[in-house]
Amino acid sequence: SLLKLPPVNPFIPKVFDLKPLPADDSHHPLLNCSMKLCISVGKRKSWFPATVIKYNGLKNEILLSYEDEEEKWHRVDLLPSDWTGTTVAPDFEGTLDNKAIKYKVVALALDGEGAVLKYGDESDFDVEDGIQFPAIPPAQSESRLPQLVYNTQGLKLWHLQDRKFHRPIAELRMRMTCADANKTALHSACADLFVTLFGDAITETTYLASVCELGSSISANDVGFSMRVHGFDDKLMDLAEFSLNLFFKFRGKRKSLPEEVKKGRFEACLEVLQRRYHNHGLQASKLSSSIRLRCLRPSQWSSYAKAKALEDIEIPTFLQTICNILETMSMEAFFHGNLTDSDAHAATKLISGLISESGGGGLPKKKRPKFPVLKVPPSTSHHLITVPSKDLSDPNTGIEVYFQIGPDNLRDRVMTDLLSHILYEPLYDQLRTRDQFGYTVSTDSRWTYG
Repeated sequence: SLLKLPPVNPFIPKVFDLKPLPADDSHHPLLNCSMKLCISVGKRKSWFPATVIKYNGLKNEILLSYEDEEEKWHRVDLLPSDWTGTTVAPDFEGTLDNKAIKYKVVALALDGEGAVLKYGDESDFDVEDGIQFPAIPPAQSESRLPQLVYNTQGLKLWHLQDRKFHRPIAELRMRMTCADANKTALHSACADLFVTLFGDAITETTYLASVCELGSSISANDVGFSMRVHGFDDKLMDLAEFSLNLFFKFRGKRKSLPEEVKKGRFEACLEVLQRRYHNHGLQASKLSSSIRLRCLRPSQWSSYAKAKALEDIEIPTFLQTICNILETMSMEAFFHGNLTDSDAHAATKLISGLISESGGGGLPKKKRPKFPVLKVPPSTSHHLITVPSKDLSDPNTGIEVYFQIGPDNLRDRVMTDLLSHILYEPLYDQLRTRDQFGYTVSTDSRWTYG
């Protein structure tokens, strides 16, 4: 009979519990609340504004950040068990340090937000009128930043437990840096073909995962590959293990494709990629951006050069090239979501084991590829680049005006973002609404490879 049961889906999640936060930096109903405290100063009592930024469950203490940026721990008089059924709202009152300090909650943070820093004596009109600048939240403590769990030449893994979304989801982001990923147009094109083949080979598995709200993606870039796995944390590492297993199978395959790549799929994927190269730049706006990037970073290969490199390519040539790319590589990973420190160590053990089994060597930091960005020479006149549309019958045109600020730094990035925000509305109003020079008009800041 042709009738049969569908395959058992191995990615159906069964555990949806939120994992506990570290006891010395855990959740508390007062966390991120803005409050005012009645504190004795000499013989007088004064009210001081402060924000709860941390809770230590081991000591039942909260860390308060005051207006002068001083931080101080205070013991909460209510025991953790006493908070059951208690609703914290504005005007909620309590005591700290054995009733030595009285507090009153002024404002609560919305779900998923950090400290709001509102104490009841500010006005939005003050911000609009330039009288007062919006309060800047206190900096995150070390425990709230990504923690380096594993650090070797072949693998570096960071972990951060979610405190914002409170959902049983997670994601694993990986960047594979390869020494020869962009060595020639053929290397770059084979990296693209590898990504296409990889996605085609895992289609059936990723479909089963997607039914269970688990997703994955892979892309090629100048320095190697980027991979992402995301969704319910219960089965996330199962999909990650399957994907990485196939990825590393190509590392030692010099004579034949992995069994996951079905017969005839190499030719089909090659044709898909060639068509993608041929159609690249048909949209005027994307063509403008592509030319700008290639002018600033000449090490980028054009779609035409990569298409030429793939002409008449055969499986042995592809396998030899992709093995050459994957032979020496290093991986950086970021593991974030409903995950504890032990989950991060388990992921580290899995990934490092797969890397070791695949053979090859790690890539030292000094030997990682570097692609400098050209510095646009100062000039009183514009550097003008004019390129005809790929489709000469297309009436659409794209114009991109680029101002190079210089090497990336925090202050210039903030000023550039602010300038872009100020210019956006009047530029759109003048060019799009009044002059009607184009349908799509925008201004934005760009981070171009540093």
